[in-house]
Amino acid sequence: MSRTITFIRHGETMANVETRWQGQLDAELSPTGLDQVARLGKRVAGRDVSRLISSDLGRTMNTAAVLGDPIPDSRWREFDVGRWEGLTSEEVQEQFPGELEALIAGEDVSLGGGEHLSVFRERITDAFWDLADSMDDGDEATVVTHGGVIWGIASDVLGFGGNAPMIPAHNTSFTHITIDSSNRRQLSVFNDSTHLDSVPTQFGPEGKLVTVIRHGQTEGNLVHRWQGRSDSPLTANGQDQVASAAEHLPPLDVLYTSPLGRTMHTSQILTEGIDLDPVPHDGLVEMAFGAWEDLTFEESAAQDPELFEQVYRREIDLPRGRTGESFAEAGERIASAIARLVASSNGDRLGAVSHGAAIRAYVTGIAGLGFAERNVFALPRNSSMSSVVYSDQTPVL
Repeated sequence: MSRTITFIRHGETMANVETRWQGQLDAELSPTGLDQVARLGKRVAGRDVSRLISSDLGRTMNTAAVLGDPIPDSRWREFDVGRWEGLTSEEVQEQFPGELEALIAGEDVSLGGGEHLSVFRERITDAFWDLADSMDDGDEATVVTHGGVIWGIASDVLGFGGNAPMIPAHNTSFTHITIDSSNRRQLSVFNDSTHLDSVPTQFGPEGKLVTVIRHGQTEGNLVHRWQGRSDSPLTANGQDQVASAAEHLPPLDVLYTSPLGRTMHTSQILTEGIDLDPVPHDGLVEMAFGAWEDLTFEESAAQDPELFEQVYRREIDLPRGRTGESFAEAGERIASAIARLVASSNGDRLGAVSHGAAIRAYVTGIAGLGFAERNVFALPRNSSMSSVVYSDQTPVL
């Protein structure tokens, strides 16, 4: 069994509203932040948050209080930004030229004369492993902390020493990291803020937002078959999953979908009651599994043990079932398709209904990782959403 650490960012503060660097300076929660915390409390109502830890700063302790009685730990504080505290990014650029650019470039700088990034990363990584090592298999822990801390931990899990291609977590959002018995970590959920109606303040690039949704559970999913280009109907539970996801669907200007039956059905449920017609697009289809189509993991291994050994034991990214696609090929295909859709769309909010393997290949590629590193991301759950911002620069999760 695995251990799970859930990270929750504090509610919005007045400094967030004014887009000021807080660091270890404290600021009161804004009226919106108080509402976010109340919604957070409703989301976790009835759950047993038995092990609750919080940064000892006021904004995190006040947020954590809605979950229970937190244990304060200063190691989970935000990074110390020294003389930047209370300044906007524009003021930082004016008063300390070059420092912000060095941070963005991923250099090991001392922010405003405060903490060096390497010291900050060591602090939070040590805190992470101290917590993980104190947990037994099956244990769960919750840490209420800061955007920079969550970003730093997620970056470390993905293997980035500097800047990871992700925006900072939204206020009161959830990020789940699982740790298996061999201490391998996986980012299973990142930046889940579905309890909020909107996200009023957010750092990161602006651009077109693409939300990729996996189809609901299918009959093939129940028996763990590689479905690929073959098809399988949604189960009753799968239809319920999509109906629940529809309640959290962000505003969309257009919704594209893989043309397979399970994704078309998902798209139809998602758009019930809204003025949006799903547009089929072949580029969003599932990864092709060749001769392994509609087989289970075990059946694939029995049918072609040599290929199975190369792909899933030696991590060689070969076409599945000999005539299908490799992981990299599937990722490049869907990335290319989405990039073309972004470029050709007049809208700024695009949706795309696709498949588990294809979405993981796409997201792994956006992160600059390959097949051997794919398991740092969990396979997207049925009806889950993965969002990417397309700006003038590199796409970010």
